[in-house]
Amino acid sequence: MNSNKRLTLLIAALATLSVACLCLLLALLAFLGLRPLSLQKLLPPSTMTCDEELANLLAGSEQSTLPHNELSTEYTLVTYAVDGDSISVYDMPPVPDEMDPYQQDTARHRELWDFVTRLVPLDYRRQVVFFVITTDGTYGTLGAVEQTDNPETWSLYVDILDAESFPDLAATLIHEIGHLLTLNTTQVVTDWEVFNEPWNEEAYARADAACDTYFVFEGCSYPDSYLNQFFERYWQAIYPEWQEINQEEDEEILENLLDEFYGRYPDQFVSDYAATSPQEDIAESFLYFVLAPAPAGETIAEEKILFFYEFPELTALRDTMRASLCSSLP
Repeated sequence: MNSNKRLTLLIAALATLSVACLCLLLALLAFLGLRPLSLQKLLPPSTMTCDEELANLLAGSEQSTLPHNELSTEYTLVTYAVDGDSISVYDMPPVPDEMDPYQQDTARHRELWDFVTRLVPLDYRRQVVFFVITTDGTYGTLGAVEQTDNPETWSLYVDILDAESFPDLAATLIHEIGHLLTLNTTQVVTDWEVFNEPWNEEAYARADAACDTYFVFEGCSYPDSYLNQFFERYWQAIYPEWQEINQEEDEEILENLLDEFYGRYPDQFVSDYAATSPQEDIAESFLYFVLAPAPAGETIAEEKILFFYEFPELTALRDTMRASLCSSLP
């Protein structure tokens, strides 16, 4: 055998061995339940552009790799008071022993908050006065925003276990910022009876009937608000059908009916979750506006993404958030 042929066979053998070793490593990581981020640290730096990275992030958020281990109880671990970019412990309630490590992991709490401050400019989160670390296990509710006892201020909730998935964390925070943008008191007029008595269905019905624009729990939307413009443009034709579905009180039946509703109009929504209500639709569409390239506008779902480009302040916010994400990608 000549030396060239021996060299060729040696290279082929080494290549086969390398592939086998990589496959074994992948299998071992999967068996140990390690995150994809752990593998990324072993590979060469990505050569993808920022646009490609963010498109991958969006796709990753749609296919979460976290195990399904939802708890029967949601625990509030720590509530932090927010002052600009800073947080300080406001409340640390008693929790079961098995929750103690997550409650005491203040370094991780601050890491999560630091990511929020990098992702969202201060002007767009001034109304957030509490940052709440929670958990209901994995694959439950990763994040939420909720008004405090003052409709002008909000709490931001993050589940410390679900936040282990960077794509899920980033996508959820962008979605929740979409709610802050569209439901704050510059966008809706608070109905105080509904706000003070959220369980009062009669009060809600009266407030809804008195509102000439789109009404949500947070209030009657201003005619030129993001939410009302979005609603009038994209929901008028299907809203009566959705309203009838939304009367269903059984949660499981309601979920099935909403799935069927989405199935009838798949080209009108960026995701199945967007079909659950106009306010979730605008938040999901905002998520795709931030992470996805500008679409051609060939479907109503794509038109909803293009809707945000009509507002220079939101386009500027998109640019800021995308730049921050690209510098934060693991």
